[in-house]
Amino acid sequence: MKKHLMATGIIGALALSANAQTLTEQQETSLVQGIMPSTKIDKVERAEIDGFYKAFLGNGNLLYINPFKRVIFIGEIYTAGGVSLTANDRQEWQNELQNQLLKNIKIDELMRNAKKVDYGKGSKRYEVLIFTDPECPYCAKLEEFLEQKDVSVYVNFLPLNFHKNAKRWSEQILSSKDIKAAIKQIRLTQKDLNVKVSKEAQKTLKATMALGQKLKINGTPKVFIIDKKDKNKIVATIDGANLDKVQEFLNKDRQ
Repeated sequence: MKKHLMATGIIGALALSANAQTLTEQQETSLVQGIMPSTKIDKVERAEIDGFYKAFLGNGNLLYINPFKRVIFIGEIYTAGGVSLTANDRQEWQNELQNQLLKNIKIDELMRNAKKVDYGKGSKRYEVLIFTDPECPYCAKLEEFLEQKDVSVYVNFLPLNFHKNAKRWSEQILSSKDIKAAIKQIRLTQKDLNVKVSKEAQKTLKATMALGQKLKINGTPKVFIIDKKDKNKIVATIDGANLDKVQEFLNKDRQ
């Protein structure tokens, strides 16, 4: 028996157009893209709801489009048992994007403008590279965690648009003689540093922000785990302050 589906919105019962049965993948993609011409859609698949397609976006999200009725649905689709099909699809898509990122990113580009900070004894094998925002509470949580470990951290600043102080504080930290101390002072005080912002700091921040945009990093912290014993290979990327995931590699580092 076909599973019953329910969505977090009201969707009328829509019959799949007979024409859709014979459309090629390219035609389906063109139809779906035509509903949102100004939005880049990376991948299109037929959805579980008749007439709708899954539109996968480059930021890791997805939405549902019915090109025949010109309807867009943003929300979750669940099975009758309460399993979110949308969440499963979203996670698979984000994993796919992450794998593409790991395949295409060049480690030299990631580390070119990063500032190295050693905590404790530093890393033996697994180093951590982060994109961080000095006004982000989740970044602060990650930084506090790393300070207590033996780990080498490469810091790229990526101030988010909605943090009014982040860009200025990033430039101030980059202009400081002791970047590790400056990072901590800003985190603890959330106040300006008594330093003059240098042109070199502005140049560095501009470069790391451009890199973050190129990598489609929409939130901080963004973590890259680097295996320096394997030609600086990127072995994992972690979104947010997922301390347990970072700890897994720190445990391996001591082995």
